[in-house]
Formats: sequence, C-alpha cells, structure tokens
Amino acid sequence: IDVPSRFVTVSFEGKRFWRPFDGGNIAIRLRAALATNTPSPFAPFVLDSKVNLRGVGNRVDRGTAQLVLNLEYRHTVFHNDKFAGQVVVFADLGTWRNPGGELKELFESEQFREFLGVGIRFINKKVFRSTLRLDYGVDIANTNQRGFVFGVGQYF
Repeated sequence: IDVPSRFVTVSFEGKRFWRPFDGGNIAIRLRAALATNTPSPFAPFVLDSKVNLRGVGNRVDRGTAQLVLNLEYRHTVFHNDKFAGQVVVFADLGTWRNPGGELKELFESEQFREFLGVGIRFINKKVFRSTLRLDYGVDIANTNQRGFVFGVGQYF
C-alpha cells in the first residue's frame, strides 16, 4: 500500500464559558475537523481520553473527520487566596469517520460515543494553569466501557 506521509486538515474548535450564578460555571466545547480521506492506519485525528471523550481510553481509534461536543458543569466547593477545589459533572459526545470511509459515517449511530461522568479539580491559584484533575466517565450505550482520566490543566 502506497500511503502518503501528509494529510491536509481543517479544524474548528469553539469554546464558551459562563457563570449562571456564584460558584457555578458552565463550559461547552465544539470541535469539528476534516482531513484528507486517505485509507491509512495513521489518520490524523485520534479518539482518546486526553482530547475527546473522557473514559474512552488511550488512543481507541483514528479517523479522518470528527465531531466532538463536550459539556461541563463546574461547581466551586472551596477557595481561598492560594487554592480552590471544584466538582465537575460532564457529558462528552463524539463521532468520527474511519480512514477511507464516507462522510455520512459521522452520522451513523454505530460511530457515536456518549460518555457521562464526574470529576474533581484541585487548583493552585498562584501558578498559572496548575489545575490537577481526575475524571471518571462511562459510556451510556456500553457501561463496560469506562475509565479514569488524570491530567494537568482544565480539560478545555
């Protein structure tokens, strides 16, 4: 198989944050991406817990197009001058096109993954972007697919 070493990609990522009341934060992220549709095991977009769907695992699948929607409600449970803590409830939804597949795959039910979960955040207010997070997500269509995600920084 002659596989080109480059993909042409176009992506959009929109984020919105707002505070409906004191202590509560709502965050939403929409990511849409499209790449050259070459049948390759090295497609440019990765379905994983780090970037897309919390709980799905590490590099579950690759694709040449993706749609991902992440929703979070973050509630601050404590804060002072140096530290803060938050609890998080989230929903992550995503779909992708397999390499060499058709664009309509993005809208086929077997390509959709829907995760619900909870998490905690520990924030050091004196150091920029020093948030430690722990999330636990469960696939609502297949409850055997679930897992913890540990990271530094807010998920988005």
